[in-house]
Amino acid sequence: MRTKTLVVLAGLTLAAGAGAFYAAQQRNAPDAAASMQNQPVLPGLAARIDGLARVEIERGGVAFALQRGPDGNWSLPGKSDYPVAFEPVRRLALDMASLRILEARTTNPALHGEIDLDGAGADQKATRVTLFGPNNQRLASLLVGRTRFGRQGTAGDGTFVRLADQNQVWLAQGRVSVEREAARWLDRRLADVARERIAAARVVAADGTVLAVSRAKPDDEDFVPADLPEDKKIKSPFDVNLVASALEGLELEDVRKADGLVFGADADYSEYRSFDGLVVRAERARDSADVWVRFEARFDAAAALDPVPEGTKLRSAEDVAKEAAAFNARTADWAYRLPGYKIEYMTRSLADLVEDKTP
Repeated sequence: MRTKTLVVLAGLTLAAGAGAFYAAQQRNAPDAAASMQNQPVLPGLAARIDGLARVEIERGGVAFALQRGPDGNWSLPGKSDYPVAFEPVRRLALDMASLRILEARTTNPALHGEIDLDGAGADQKATRVTLFGPNNQRLASLLVGRTRFGRQGTAGDGTFVRLADQNQVWLAQGRVSVEREAARWLDRRLADVARERIAAARVVAADGTVLAVSRAKPDDEDFVPADLPEDKKIKSPFDVNLVASALEGLELEDVRKADGLVFGADADYSEYRSFDGLVVRAERARDSADVWVRFEARFDAAAALDPVPEGTKLRSAEDVAKEAAAFNARTADWAYRLPGYKIEYMTRSLADLVEDKTP
């Protein structure tokens, strides 16, 4: 049998399977469900979102919670109550409240797994989202399955869902994107110190070797390594400049309490000094395959340019002092796992940046 014939037959088999699945859904959909079209999947939720106090998310036997504290701020109890960014929590609740029924699908539990709506055990494909209000009052519990993407942008998108205590599957208008990893809900922002502000960076490796790069003036384009051997030359000024950009757009990947980690007092750290007096020290600890970083910031008035040059990103002494205090308030007692490329910037050596001069 020719390959082309096999491909055609395989396509027909897949189409038949898909048609059988759809037909099975329709046979199992109650006729009364037709009257539910365009009704909210979760009636009344929109009016109660302001009272949202806790969100529980579970998939594949892994569960975590997002909790609103007495001060109104959100945190992740499973990460020692580290702050959670509020906007994604709000967006999840609003997306759930806005779901409206397009049509009823299957009530047969045997078909739930085909659209990621099976809801129990370690093999669970559905994402269960449960919302609670004050006094642990349950506002809604929804199993979220696959997304059906529309042909004309997101307005035509739909999501397969079912209530946690029912077998009825609904195709609902709208999308509910649920981040399934707890760390992804954390407030990921750590620092954003523009490279244009940095005067010098110093990297001390675990073995005590030192890489120091600096520039004399804010309008100098490139950083220069100290103690450059006469027989070596810089491979790329761009790579040298990256050493000083580690604090620019810095975000975490994970977080834990710094207690229990061993940080080197005189080695395995980086230090960054700005022209406006900000000094940030980043100490590293190693736990198995992970590198964890803790930070400490301070304002060095003696190192700050006075007055601050106009037309630069440098800040006033008052603003830098506040910046250092806010940074310490956010990071004190915590250790962070950072993106790999940031760790690379923080751990480069002089050998990484230079090569032999050609004769």
